[in-house]
Amino acid sequence: MRSLLVALSIAAGLTIPVTAASAQQATHSEVVGAKPGTTATAAADRFRELRSHRAPAIKASIHDDWGTYTSGAAVTGQDAVQSVYSDLSVSGDTLYAPTMKAPGSCVELVTTYTGGVRQVWAWDWCVSVNVARSVTIDGTFRANYVTSVNGHDSYHGRVEQTDASRNTWTAWLFNYRTGQWDTFYTQSGTDQSRDGRSWNIFEIYASGDTTAQYCTALGSRVIESSSYRIRLNGAWTAAGTGNTSVLSNSSSNNFLCPGLTRTVVHPNDDWQVHR
Repeated sequence: MRSLLVALSIAAGLTIPVTAASAQQATHSEVVGAKPGTTATAAADRFRELRSHRAPAIKASIHDDWGTYTSGAAVTGQDAVQSVYSDLSVSGDTLYAPTMKAPGSCVELVTTYTGGVRQVWAWDWCVSVNVARSVTIDGTFRANYVTSVNGHDSYHGRVEQTDASRNTWTAWLFNYRTGQWDTFYTQSGTDQSRDGRSWNIFEIYASGDTTAQYCTALGSRVIESSSYRIRLNGAWTAAGTGNTSVLSNSSSNNFLCPGLTRTVVHPNDDWQVHR
């Protein structure tokens, strides 16, 4: 019943207070198939490079992103339904999409496609500044964490501050098979990202003359983040024009993807990127 009420509240765009039944206070299993670190080490190195605001090390490479940002608000949690593809194979480029992080958070929840690897990451911003946990987007992941949203596979992820005194943040994935939140990663400390904003965005690291490899690989697939909520003043509320902004951080090469369309389906809790 609680799950049904939450689902109906999200659909209606209602504010959902944090209660004893929230993810941070429930008993959890670990995310099925999650492992320490990642096999996609080159993509992890790029991710660290991009977030440290250093120029790309690879000649002619670009770093572009677009999506929902929050600036100056005390966001202590993020919750979204994120598109995911077990058949999307990106080789030379890296697609981090969707990826979300709150200001001061120790954990960024990243959907990653690179080098033929498809994973969801829990990136540790407070201690290792690296991929702390990863889970491969395969048949096991789909059986536990994937449902169909707007005609494509999606998973439901959440990151929130669970102990303000220690700045502890926890990432969860919703297990549709059990109807419970599974713990992905928890970390405490000081955020080393040097960025005081929150974001839920489509992000690429790519190279090419006119069309990047990720663009060709994407085909007709839709990258989408829907039902996006942020926790403000202890309550979950839908992202909207009053608490978030949609921003584009684009190079002169503009995503190296001719015909790429970026659409706000509903301000600002649902966006799509597709060709």
